[in-house]
Amino acid sequence: MKKITAIFMSLVLVFSFTVAPVNANEKTADIGKTEIMTVDEYRQMLIEEGYPALTTDRYLKAAGFFSDMIRLLTGQILKPKKHFNVTTDDVIKEISEYALARSGFDMEKVLHRLPDINKPAEFVVNTFNLDTTELRNNFYAARDEAYENGDGTKGGICHFLGVYMSIIELCELYAVPVGENGEIYQIMMRFTYKDGTQEETSPGIYINTVTGECTNHDDSGMCGIGFNFNIAEMTMYATVGCWMRNFGFCLFYDVAASTMPYFFNYNTRRFKFDYDGREWMIQIWKGNYIITNGAEVGLYSRDAEKSGTYYDSATDEQMLEMSMQVYAGDKLLVNKPLQKHWWINGFNLSGRMYLPSTLTLKFSIVMPDEEMLQAFCESIDNHYRKDVTYTVDGLTVNVVW
Repeated sequence: MKKITAIFMSLVLVFSFTVAPVNANEKTADIGKTEIMTVDEYRQMLIEEGYPALTTDRYLKAAGFFSDMIRLLTGQILKPKKHFNVTTDDVIKEISEYALARSGFDMEKVLHRLPDINKPAEFVVNTFNLDTTELRNNFYAARDEAYENGDGTKGGICHFLGVYMSIIELCELYAVPVGENGEIYQIMMRFTYKDGTQEETSPGIYINTVTGECTNHDDSGMCGIGFNFNIAEMTMYATVGCWMRNFGFCLFYDVAASTMPYFFNYNTRRFKFDYDGREWMIQIWKGNYIITNGAEVGLYSRDAEKSGTYYDSATDEQMLEMSMQVYAGDKLLVNKPLQKHWWINGFNLSGRMYLPSTLTLKFSIVMPDEEMLQAFCESIDNHYRKDVTYTVDGLTVNVVW
C-alpha cells in the first residue's frame, strides 16, 4: 500500500505544483490601462524579482478545463461533475492554512476538488455484476500470498486493486498523536467503501508540529517517495535512503529532464576526477523544479575501467560531510547544515520562481584526505565553463556557483 501511496503522492506533487510564466504586462497593469514593457525591461524584471508561480485557483481552472474536455469527448459533459469525497480534521486544516500563507498552495482546496476516481471501477463492477466485498477479499488474499513470497510489488498492486475496486465513497484524513509529548502526529486515512466496510491505513507521514518536519518512520521519506518536507521552511529534501539512490546517475537523466522544461528548468555542472583507483563525479544543479527553486550536490563513482556516462551513487562508506545554501540575490531560500550524504539537496516552495542563472549555490564538502581534495579542486580549475569558484579551509572545500 505504501508503494501505491507513494505513486499517488508523486502524481499529486507533479500535477498540483505547476509552474506558469507571468504575463509580461501583469506587473504594470492598472485599471483601464496597460503599460507596455520592452523585452529588456521584462528580462530585467525577471532577473531581479523572478516570476510568480501558478496559484491554486489558476491550477484548478486549468485542471477543470482539461476535465471538461475529457468529459466532452467521453459524452459525460451533460452529467453533473463529481469530486472525490475527502474530509480533513482540524490538525490537517491548520497545517494546510500554514502552508497556504507561506507558499500560496491551498492543499485543502486541491483535496476537495480532486476528480471522482470511482467511475472506471463502477463501470467494471456494474457491467459484470461483481460483488465488491468478495472482489476485495480475493485481491487481499492474493496480496497476502505475494507478501509471504517476498513479492512486494505484486502485493502492493493487489492491495491497491482491492481498495480501488471496492469503490471508495469517503476518504477521511486525520492526525493521531504519537508519543507522550504531543508534538508528533501520524497521518491516517480511513476509507468507507460502497458495501459500508471501513478500512484504516497509514500513508507513511509523521508530522512534528514543533520543527515542522514531515517524515516517515524510516529513511524512505514521507509516503515512501524518498523526500521529507519541512513545513516551517517550506522545503523538500531527499533522505539518504531514498529509492533514487539505486539508479545512480547518467547523462540521459538530464537529457530527459530537458525535454520537460515546463517542469524542470535547471543548470548543471559535472566535475570528474580520479581518486583511490576509481573515477569520481561530483555533479551540481540549480534552478526550477516544478514550482520550487532549489539545488543539488551529488556524489558518484565507478570502476576505473568502465566507460559511458553512468556512475553509481556513493556508498555509505564513500559518503562525505556536505552542506549547501541556495540564494536568490540576498534572500536565503534553502539552508542544509553539514551532514553526511551522497546527494544533498533542497527545493523551496515560495510565491516566486527565479531564473536558474540568477540563483547562487554555495556548498561545502569535507574531503577525507589531501589527495581527494586536490583532485576535486583541479577538476574545478579545469572545467571549461570557468564559472565556479572555491576556497579551501583544511580539508573543507567551499564552493560558490
